Amino acid sequence: MEGAIFSFNNIFIDSNKLAFAAWQKFAMYEFGMGLPGKLTSQFANTTPAEGLALVLKHFNTTPDANEKAAMIAEWQQMLEESADDLREDDQLPGIKRLLLNLYDHYVKIAVIDSTGDAQSILKQVGLDNYVDEIIQTTADNPYSAAIEKMNLVGSDCIGIGTTAKQLLAIHNADAVAIGIGDAAKLTAADYQVVQVGDLRYPMLQKVWEDKQ
Repeated sequence: MEGAIFSFNNIFIDSNKLAFAAWQKFAMYEFGMGLPGKLTSQFANTTPAEGLALVLKHFNTTPDANEKAAMIAEWQQMLEESADDLREDDQLPGIKRLLLNLYDHYVKIAVIDSTGDAQSILKQVGLDNYVDEIIQTTADNPYSAAIEKMNLVGSDCIGIGTTAKQLLAIHNADAVAIGIGDAAKLTAADYQVVQVGDLRYPMLQKVWEDKQ
């Protein structure tokens, strides 16, 4: 195993919590009313466009495309402001240990940044020094782009994701797919755990070896 490619959300920090807090702030600013906490699960693992669609549905409004683009930019600014308050103790338990173990075994580490804020957040929580590449790409398969950026081949790598879509992309990149989250939703994983703190380097190495 020579490379490990991570999706960013809900692996390094609780991204869902951070994003929903920014959507609540956005709703208060735009509509004068926050979002109820009971909606939190609906916003889990959503893209900015998907999150905005949920907000607009909640408030029963239909702005045009330009207004939507401006709203997403506004939300992203609020997300960045919320991220400024993050500290080292906001790391998800076990992620630093895992990165250190991979680093100690000379495994290259890449992180896929889908929102443009991964680098600043990793720095805020003290994990940026353990990451070799942060991948911002519009490629159809960001895992393939990350593998190419690290000058590796897919079969030398594992990909770590939290959604079924990410696991499919990892398989399409010819890498071993590691899922974090609900097993019922991550059936395509070659190996699955509930939370990142359950991952251990020896098991990841064994899963990779077994797939060769």
